[in-house]
Amino acid sequence: MKFVLTLVYIILTTGGLFCMKLGGDSLAISLKNEISFKIGFVTALGFLLYICSFLLWQKLVATYDLSYIVPLANGIVQVVVLVGSYFFLKESMSIYNVIGIILVILGIVLISIKR
Repeated sequence: MKFVLTLVYIILTTGGLFCMKLGGDSLAISLKNEISFKIGFVTALGFLLYICSFLLWQKLVATYDLSYIVPLANGIVQVVVLVGSYFFLKESMSIYNVIGIILVILGIVLISIKR
């Protein structure tokens, strides 16, 4: 169950981040005469996914060892965002990024060995 919840968290978090990035700067708040709030669909979807991931994160943190779940989930999210940004958003990746990915994956493996 921990694996499934963590996987869903990772999908929701990265999906939310990518949607907010793809939505661009569509969030507009105005305080002239009245309070108005405009947001694009993709950005709103990103917020929704990110809020859902936050609620799931609360469940993960409350249920599992903090010293295990935080580095595991955050490490995987960092790797997925970096690799996804390279392939889907055409952002650049340096040799330092690749070394960082390898180190994060190595860290995840080391943390998981005793489990």
